Amino acid sequence: MGGGLLVLWDIDQTLIVTAGVATRAYADAVRATLGLDWRGDMSYNGLTERAMAARVLRQHDVEPEPELLARFLVNIEGALLDRTEDMRAQGRALAGAHAALAAIAAEGGGRQSVLTGNVRSVAEMKLRAFDLHTWVDFGIGAYGDDEFERNALIPHAWRRTEARYGERYSPAGTVILGDTVRDVEAALTHGAAIVAVASGTTPSEALREAGAEVVLDDLADTAAVLAAIQSAAKLAARG
Repeated sequence: MGGGLLVLWDIDQTLIVTAGVATRAYADAVRATLGLDWRGDMSYNGLTERAMAARVLRQHDVEPEPELLARFLVNIEGALLDRTEDMRAQGRALAGAHAALAAIAAEGGGRQSVLTGNVRSVAEMKLRAFDLHTWVDFGIGAYGDDEFERNALIPHAWRRTEARYGERYSPAGTVILGDTVRDVEAALTHGAAIVAVASGTTPSEALREAGAEVVLDDLADTAAVLAAIQSAAKLAARG
């Protein structure tokens, strides 16, 4: 990315939508783990997979004890990966996602990866399903199996980038793109730049109220996405 930025993307409802496939996978995992029929609710935006799994267990009147939570997460991962073809057939990349990723890569000078609540294997599967993986360096991303809370993910991306390339990015040189208040909070917690995208269920006004100064309706206008990234980085640099 021009200017030597580290650009980190959320996945669900920022780059893609899965059209209910993830909920069906969770239902499979609940049956495999608890032997219960699904009665959960996955409408909590921006949670990591670990946090969502703990919430779903409680929705089924089961406390997420460490061993049970670990087993449930394994079953969730397997159920999601088993539904790769469903994901490809029923989900879709959001308008402008391919073009935005390609344009950032074409500018050069920086790095591009993900900051996502998905565990790494599922993150890779989702982006590969919609041919979005070409421009993403998965080895420097941050994932839902790194931490329970999204707010704690960004340092993992910094650590991995430095370990892999010997490059240390400043908070202002790191730009998060995501569609939820939790994406905004994660960026602001660490002083990183944030481009909020109102492509999910969180309206633009709520994203602004959470602290995002740069908000896009979607990714459809590639030039606007590139300009938003640069604007957000400048704002973060001012502190």
